[in-house]
Amino acid sequence: MSHVGKVLLAHFGVPKSLMARIHPSFPLHAPATLGAYRERDILRLLEQGLDNRFDVFHNLPWSSMQGEQQSFGEYDFVIVSPGGQLLILEIKSGDVTESDDGLTKQYGRQGPKDIGHQMRRMHSSLLQRIDNGELPQVHVGAMLVLPDYKTHGAGVGYPPERMVDASQIDQLCQRISASFPAHSLPEDQRQRVLDFLANRFEVQPDVATHIGQVQQATTQLASGLATWVPRITHAEQLYQIEATAGSGKTQLALALLAQAAAQGRKARYVCFNRPLADHLARLAPTRCEVTTFHQLCRDHAENQGLSLDFADAKVFERITQKYLEDAITLPARLDLLILDESQDLNPAWVDALSQALLPDGQLYVMGDSQQQLYEREPFSLSSAVQVRCMDNFRSPQRVVHMINKLGLTPEPVLARSAHAGEVPHFHIWEAGQSSAQGKLNECLAKLWQSGYTPEQVAVISYRGVQQSEVLRQDRLGGQATRRFTGQYDSAGNSQWSEGPVLAESLYRFKGQSAPAVVLCEVDFETLTERDKRKLFVGLTRAQMRVDVVLSERAARALITLI
Repeated sequence: MSHVGKVLLAHFGVPKSLMARIHPSFPLHAPATLGAYRERDILRLLEQGLDNRFDVFHNLPWSSMQGEQQSFGEYDFVIVSPGGQLLILEIKSGDVTESDDGLTKQYGRQGPKDIGHQMRRMHSSLLQRIDNGELPQVHVGAMLVLPDYKTHGAGVGYPPERMVDASQIDQLCQRISASFPAHSLPEDQRQRVLDFLANRFEVQPDVATHIGQVQQATTQLASGLATWVPRITHAEQLYQIEATAGSGKTQLALALLAQAAAQGRKARYVCFNRPLADHLARLAPTRCEVTTFHQLCRDHAENQGLSLDFADAKVFERITQKYLEDAITLPARLDLLILDESQDLNPAWVDALSQALLPDGQLYVMGDSQQQLYEREPFSLSSAVQVRCMDNFRSPQRVVHMINKLGLTPEPVLARSAHAGEVPHFHIWEAGQSSAQGKLNECLAKLWQSGYTPEQVAVISYRGVQQSEVLRQDRLGGQATRRFTGQYDSAGNSQWSEGPVLAESLYRFKGQSAPAVVLCEVDFETLTERDKRKLFVGLTRAQMRVDVVLSERAARALITLI
C-alpha cells in the first residue's frame, strides 16, 4: 500500500473514539419505563467515562439450570475489563427500602423483592455459565448502583467498595476501574469472554439477517417526519421540508400519498431522477400518480399529438419548454402535490407544476441543498411552513462521524442510526484506469468473502454515465452487471443489461440506498464544494457498509482535511 493510503487508513480505517465499546451498539427502541431511562443514562455515563479498552454489555438476558428447573433473568450491565475480568452492574433506580433485613425494592403487583438475593442469584448464574463455557480463570464481581438513593452506613451484604449510591454516582467509572483484580487473561481468552457474552458461535455470520435487522430498525427510527409533518396545518397549505440524507423523506412522501388515497383525494408525486420515481412507484398506492418532471413533460407533449424523436439530443429541452408554456392553461385537478429532490428542480418548473393544484390543494416541497449535483438556481417558498431536519437514520454512525470530520456539510449531521457500523473502507489506486479497475475488483472480492451477495451491493460511479468506464463493464467482481446501457427503446424507456450487481452513476442513484455501496472512480485534485456534495451523496447511500475506491491524489486531498 502507498504511503498516502497508509496515512488515510490510519485516520479513517479505525474508530477514533476513546470511549468504551457498547454491546449492542445502541438501544433500538426508546425506553418504556422511567427505570429504563435511568439505565440509559448510566449507559451513556459508562460509555463516556470508561476508555476503549472496556466493553459494556447492557440488557443481557441470562438463563441457568438448577436440576430440571430453568431460570431466566437479565443483567442490567456486564462490564469486561481490559484484562478480561467481569463485573455485573445492577441498577436499582427510584425508591429503595432499607430495613434490618437489607435493601428491598417494590415491583408493583409482584411486591417487594430482596435486592441482595437478586444479586446473589445473578452472580451465581454467571459463575455457572462461565464454568460451563470453560473459562475458569475469569473473575466475576458484582456492584450495586443506587442512582436515586443515598445509603446510611454499610452492611454485611453490601461492602462499600461494591456499592455506589446517588452521592457517589460521579465516581462510578473510577470505582468500576478499581474493582477488577490486577491479573489479566491472555488476549485470545478475553476474546472468548466477549464471544461468550455476545452469544457468538463458530459459524459464518448471516449478513442477510443483519441487513434485515438494520433495515427494520432504520424504518422504525426514521418514521418521525412521516408521523408529525402531516399533522401540521397551515392556511396556505404550503410546506417546505429541508432534510438531510436518511432523514425519512421517502417515508414522509409515502405516508402523505397513502393518506390522500385513503381519503379519495387526487395526488401526484414528482421527482427528478427516474430510478427514484420507479422505486417509489412500487411502494405508493396505485391510484396515486408517481412520475418525474421530464416524464410529465413527455406525457403532455404526446397528449398534444407531438411526434418525439428520442435520438434527438434536444428532445427533452423541447418537451420541457412546451410544458412550461402550456402549464397555466391545463386544468387544476390535484388535491396533493409532492415535489421531491427540490434542489434539482428549477424554480420555473416548480411554478409550472403548482398550476395543477386545486385552490385548497396541499403542496409539499422536499429536498436537501447538500445533495445538489446540478447547477440550479436556489429558491425558497417564503409563505411556506419551513421544516428542517439534520437527523440521519440510515447511514452507520461511524460513516456520519467521518462525514462531519471531513466537513462535507455546513452544519453537522446527527447520527441516529441503530447501527454503529464501520468507517468507510478505502481502496487507493494510482494513475491509470487498469489500476482503478483492479482495485474495484479486489474490493468486490472482499465483499463477497465477507458474506455480501451481489444483489446486496450497489457499485456507484463518481462520474456520470458518459464519462464512466465502470458503467461500460459487463462484469464486475466476477459477476454480471445490471446497468443502464445509455440506449432507449422507441417508447423512450431506458434499456438495462441483466445481472445481479447494480452499477449506477452517482447522479442517477441519488435518493436511493443499498445495504452495501462501493463508491468508485473517485478522483479530484482539490475538494471543491461540488465534490463535497458528491461525496456526501455517495457516502449516505449505504445502510450497512461503504467502500470507496479513489485515486491517490483524491486521498491526498482528503488527508489535508484531517
